[in-house]
Amino acid sequence: MSADAIKAAMSVAADLSTGSLTEADLGDLATAECRELFGTVVGPEDPLWPLHLDVARQVLARSGVPEGELTEWLAVARRARPDAETPGISDPMGHSGDTGGVRDADLPTT
Repeated sequence: MSADAIKAAMSVAADLSTGSLTEADLGDLATAECRELFGTVVGPEDPLWPLHLDVARQVLARSGVPEGELTEWLAVARRARPDAETPGISDPMGHSGDTGGVRDADLPTT
């Protein structure tokens, strides 16, 4: 660990101990940083795409998207397929690994 990293960690620890930085502040900062680094889904060409897919599947597994919204997304995905008879399945779970041609304008609002 570099001296700068140690100084930064000690500064955060000092700010936490004096109350000039709260745990909530630290959580807000971490959330903002994560959103900046991970919060925009570009598509398959993005190096974070596999991680985006993994997180999306975990959210779905935890029932994190309401049923009505899932229905909307299914309709968007079906409209984006060039051939409704051929789903383009590329893995056993049925994940195509691409955006299916979905444009931002086709996305349902949440």
